Amino acid sequence: MQKSVEEAVQRRVLEVFKDVCGQRGQTVDPLPDTTIGALGLESLQLVEVVFELESCYQVQVDEEQLAQLESVADVIEMFSDALQRASQQMAPQQEATV
Repeated sequence: MQKSVEEAVQRRVLEVFKDVCGQRGQTVDPLPDTTIGALGLESLQLVEVVFELESCYQVQVDEEQLAQLESVADVIEMFSDALQRASQQMAPQQEATV
């Protein structure tokens, strides 16, 4: 099941990068190994990508991690990890209410 979550996160992250780049007039088809620099995104656009994904998944990521993001794969990993942590935090709460 974890693999399907990661695949879904990957698809969504790639879509968001494509949309943000498209808003800047760029036609790109990013891949996980594409670097942030190769996409020509400024820090504000990267924040826009992260904000969109936080809204989509209802999770918060550590803002300090943004400076360390070098590739699309880093963003995929960051959100996969955030979703995994969120699901682990919810599991004990669900058990307590049963």
